[in-house]
Amino acid sequence: MDCVSERNLSGGAIYDALIAHAALVFKAEKLLTLNPKHFVRLGGSVAKIVVVPA
Repeated sequence: MDCVSERNLSGGAIYDALIAHAALVFKAEKLLTLNPKHFVRLGGSVAKIVVVPA
C-alpha cells in the first residue's frame, strides 16, 4: 500500500487507509466492508482481501 500522502487522501479516506494498513500488518485473510471501492483504491494487496458480506 502506498503512503497516504502519495495517494492524496484526506478526510474519512485516511481512516480507511489505517484500517487497511492494520489488516495487512496483522495478515488478515479478509477485510469485510459494505464500501469496497473505499479500500480497493488503496492498492492491490488490500484489494485481494476486500470482501463484501452477503
